[in-house]
Amino acid sequence: MRNCICKIYLKNSEIGLGFFCKITFNNNILPFLITSSHILEDIDKNKIIKLFINNDVKKIKIDNSRKIYISHDKNIDIAIIEIKPNIDKIYNYLELDINELYKNEENLDLKYTTKLIYIIYYQNEEICVSYNFINEIINSKKFKYYNKIEEGSFGCPILSLKSFKVIGIQYGNSQNIRLNYGIFIKNVINEFNRYKNEINIIYEIDEENVENIFGDEFVKKNKHNIELIINGIEYNLISKFKLKKGENNIKIITINKITNFEYMFYECKSLKNIKGLEYLYTKDINNFNYMFYGCSSLQNINGLENWNVSNGNNFSYMFNGCSSLSDIKELENWNVLKGNNFSFMFSGCLSLSNVRGLENWNVSNGNYFSYMFNGCSSLSELKALENWNVIKGYDFKSMFSGCSSLSDIKGLENWNVSNGNDFSLMFN
Repeated sequence: MRNCICKIYLKNSEIGLGFFCKITFNNNILPFLITSSHILEDIDKNKIIKLFINNDVKKIKIDNSRKIYISHDKNIDIAIIEIKPNIDKIYNYLELDINELYKNEENLDLKYTTKLIYIIYYQNEEICVSYNFINEIINSKKFKYYNKIEEGSFGCPILSLKSFKVIGIQYGNSQNIRLNYGIFIKNVINEFNRYKNEINIIYEIDEENVENIFGDEFVKKNKHNIELIINGIEYNLISKFKLKKGENNIKIITINKITNFEYMFYECKSLKNIKGLEYLYTKDINNFNYMFYGCSSLQNINGLENWNVSNGNNFSYMFNGCSSLSDIKELENWNVLKGNNFSFMFSGCLSLSNVRGLENWNVSNGNYFSYMFNGCSSLSELKALENWNVIKGYDFKSMFSGCSSLSDIKGLENWNVSNGNDFSLMFN
């Protein structure tokens, strides 16, 4: 366990404590450091925190590439910081106990063996352990215990002596330093789960004039579902969805679950880069139509490669008018089996030179392919589409209309279009 906890040295010579664990986040088990949130206010100007782990010093840079979650409850001094094992080289993690054991228990009903706890903390630069028991539970969320703990060990993990898993975190004490307060880890995780759909995104805008960062229709439909923090200032979606030139750190907090991404970035013409798209939760999304429609300055779609679009039904107009987009390799692992409507999906993608990112797509439930690649004037070959099963395809109208660089249509020779109804202007 020595490698699972760390002492944190701050710029003002104060000391904090943290521990490493793994938490399920958007269906992935990811490593995090749990510590006190006030340490983020005390890191040096280079945004480096220095960790002392089992006589070894490691440094972690706090920047926009690292997810950080701070409790919404100001009375709980807790922060959860993403760990990147390949960079941070941290390999040991404590297990969490988030069962229902303490949810409705009255203090008098707790068995003595249930109340026994194991506390890991620092004393005079040495890792120490102590056995004790929960003295009182407060509102099923917090608890009291008595133990002599050195000041500066706030954030130490509290384990069940029965399971040796973390059941709580120390977050304060009284003037009588032997009386300590802990919060059950279950409540920390519940607080963390409020962030499941929170995304940090950086937008880069091309033009000087104020430009939308979201499509008007998306804003109207989700005005009560989303809150924004733009460069540290909170806004609701309806009152603030425009942005000036430059890079701006946007934090999106989805208050209610969103199942529809249509018109999200509709006609955001000056949107050049969107960093952080990989954090959007897409598993429950069924409608992607018009999502990036008219984003004529968008140069790449990095972050989409791991999207789960398995429930997506409508992909029409999704990248229509993305005239600067030259590559769609990020879409190669998409599961579009439920996709029914692909019409106009890449229409007007003038810079798109190949469709190799689509070669593994299963479009066997697709009915509508009209205008799908309309106006893709740089598209030179279609071989990547040779394994497409279009047996249910009904409408192929203008599918490759305006593809003026296309010199052959090899790749389509085995298509079964026996259910096709409209082929008009298909290669116009």
